[in-house]
Amino acid sequence: MKLMNKNDVLTDPAQLVRLELKNAGYDMNCIHIPKRVFLLADSLYDTLLSRNCGEYQYPLGGKLYVFNENEEVGFIKGNMCSPAIATQAEDLIAGGVEELIHIGFAGGLQPDLKPGDIVLTDGAYNDTAVARLYGFDYDIIESTKSLTDVLGGLLTKSVISFKRGKHWTTDAGYHETWGQIIDYREKGALCVEMEGAGLFTIANYRRCAASAIYVVSDVISDRMEDMIKENSWDLGWGGRVLDASIDRIIDWILWTVQEGV
Repeated sequence: MKLMNKNDVLTDPAQLVRLELKNAGYDMNCIHIPKRVFLLADSLYDTLLSRNCGEYQYPLGGKLYVFNENEEVGFIKGNMCSPAIATQAEDLIAGGVEELIHIGFAGGLQPDLKPGDIVLTDGAYNDTAVARLYGFDYDIIESTKSLTDVLGGLLTKSVISFKRGKHWTTDAGYHETWGQIIDYREKGALCVEMEGAGLFTIANYRRCAASAIYVVSDVISDRMEDMIKENSWDLGWGGRVLDASIDRIIDWILWTVQEGV
């Protein structure tokens, strides 16, 4: 019997994914998995699904859809929080996906941001446990520069205005302190969300490409005295500006699929 090292992991994602697909009636050797997958936050996913532009194909990382016009690109509902999206990324990569692009929502940290603005991230200030457990106990978990550069060029080509820089990922969405906000603002973090560091950790660990685009859904006041008032948050949910940005990003995704870029 082979002796196990105490640091050996118990699960091989590739074997588990192969087994799960087999139990669902699929042979990994006989199916085509898209190279690029968009992981979409709830309302972005629902909006894209309503366009009837793809078909459900495989139970890989959730319900993986493949676009009708390009079988090399798929989309899926992204899991919420770093541990969940990290597990989802493990499954997708084990299935053969080579590029993961998260399109989500984030709270704006810098005072010049407003609901509906678009942020392209170069990486996440890490305030999560996932990165440490994978051996990436770093202050910043970077996105894949080459893929981020491509996305920036495609946004520019589509005349979509965006800000580019780093952001903050936290596991505790309702435990952000004023001190943390000041700290991450001073570091230049553009926004805050809960998935980026988890996704980028797995991408770096598995040598897969990953990046993310965020639609700013709300912006916190830049004055501490406003924090205790009802108007400390500029909320975009349900507003026309945010809805317009969602539609603009969905149109952009469909354009990249049609162009094969």
